[in-house]
Amino acid sequence: MKKEFFGRLPSGEDVYSYTLENDLASLKIMTRGATVLSFKPYGRDIVGGFDTLEDYLKDVSHQGATIGRVANRIADAQFTMDGAIYMVTENDNGNCLHGGAGFDYKNWDVECVSESSITLSYYSADGEEGFPAGLLSKVTFTLDGATLIITYEAKPEGKTPIALTNHSYFNLDGFGGEICDHIATIYADKYTEVNGKLIPNGNRPSVVGTAFDFTEPHAIGERIGGDFVGYDHNFVLAPKSFKEFAGVNAGLAASVENADMRLNVYTDQPGVQFYIGNFMQKIEPSFRGGVKPIPHGAFCLETQTEPNCINHGVGFYDAGDVYTHICVYEVEKK
Repeated sequence: MKKEFFGRLPSGEDVYSYTLENDLASLKIMTRGATVLSFKPYGRDIVGGFDTLEDYLKDVSHQGATIGRVANRIADAQFTMDGAIYMVTENDNGNCLHGGAGFDYKNWDVECVSESSITLSYYSADGEEGFPAGLLSKVTFTLDGATLIITYEAKPEGKTPIALTNHSYFNLDGFGGEICDHIATIYADKYTEVNGKLIPNGNRPSVVGTAFDFTEPHAIGERIGGDFVGYDHNFVLAPKSFKEFAGVNAGLAASVENADMRLNVYTDQPGVQFYIGNFMQKIEPSFRGGVKPIPHGAFCLETQTEPNCINHGVGFYDAGDVYTHICVYEVEKK
């Protein structure tokens, strides 16, 4: 394990990176945003990121970050809980996206670190970004061979919505080109239909016969074009196989492969947001080494509950409850 100074926030807080390594892979985590700076299985960096803290402060694409208090979109930046309306930060076309200036904007504390894992924590005060009740969240990143295991635990001091995720952008070729020829399989028989503001409209159609059918392997870019610029949708998971990680039985949500590598994503969550960087050219900083962001230059597989679920009564936790979540990025060499 190697600890390095990564920069200083405008608040004066110091930001550090921690590097975990083994014979098959290395993983670098930053305290600001509990962020995956890089993930190098078999010597290739497959996660997007920037060279400096200053670049991360400019970024609005949440590269590699831990997302909370509520991941994805909350319609009209408000929700109702026990008859009361709560207004949260509006930052996305009238909606709240990824908790507003959420957990990825905060400098997390390091709880413990070893040669193979690191645990970080963040306390979100009552009222932060409009969310009720204090919340202590912990995230643990474990590097096991060429597998990245992310486990979450959150304990609220009162009733509040919770939905955490990781927002890493992947390109199995390394960054610089498109991921349209990557082959994807998503183990979901339905997807969440959305309106023009990417808010679910209540329909969960079958994927059969649609551009969303990845039950059999397909090239990611095979069915995009014209008015359909690409995927930014939740898939309702129906895993066919399971595997135990960190004592949790997680289902296989998706697999993506290129010529020499396969990424398998496992989770205990009901959904996964599949996003393929439709507007990555709008990212202001260049990626590491001066690589320019391009449309469809990466994909995200964010394990989650359904977008806007809290406006349908799903995702609330009270004092004494414990929120848990596991996401696994397992990389195999072909």
